[in-house]
Amino acid sequence: MGKKKFTTTLDSELIKQLKIRAVEENTSVASLLEGLVKQYLQIKTL
Repeated sequence: MGKKKFTTTLDSELIKQLKIRAVEENTSVASLLEGLVKQYLQIKTL
């Protein structure tokens, strides 16, 4: 499965918190969001 660019709008404080968490976890915001979306979709399909 390839990667595709996806653009959305989020609250600026939420973006700030995501960036901080990404640095703390030595990852990217994109990776954090991808993991969270996958978890959400798995929960919704159970």
